[in-house]
Amino acid sequence: MFAFFPYLRNITYYLIVAVVVGMLAPAGKYKKFVSLVIGFILLAVMIAPLARFVPQLPATDWFAGLSALPFEGESGTNWEGQYNHWRNTYLRQAFEQQLTMQLEILLTQEGFAVHDLSFTFPECFSRLYSVAATVSREETPARVPFIRIQPVQITPTEPAQDCATATAAKNLISQFYNLPLAHISVVVR
Repeated sequence: MFAFFPYLRNITYYLIVAVVVGMLAPAGKYKKFVSLVIGFILLAVMIAPLARFVPQLPATDWFAGLSALPFEGESGTNWEGQYNHWRNTYLRQAFEQQLTMQLEILLTQEGFAVHDLSFTFPECFSRLYSVAATVSREETPARVPFIRIQPVQITPTEPAQDCATATAAKNLISQFYNLPLAHISVVVR
């Protein structure tokens, strides 16, 4: 029972100080912020005695259950390893998305349909080693009047056309990324 009186005394002293600070605070836009801070401090003062009933955990254990990939080092969880893995995965995905978007725009503007792209690059993402692409040449259909109907002929693509399409795509990628032609693989569909 006697432990409760110092608790009430601390809250009373704090409330007296809070009222004085609230009166001295400017009446403009800062009044709201002062009362917000005073409220948070009052909440902390009221909850402080309950802290001795809660087991003390280090801050690193608060989020221990949230780790997606376990990296065990000599002394427990390796947070730096987890962060580096997450960062590298994120950067790799962002770099690949950027390269894919650039090449799709570039090849589409030149009349190619892009079916598949893959890249090789170092872990530091400083340069591009090679590009592998699967493309096809998009033919723009001739405008036909509504009334006139033309028969459709399906002809297989000839190897000479495939070679010319692949060479044109390789040259375009080589010029855009300043890569040697030997580091670019283009397959025509």
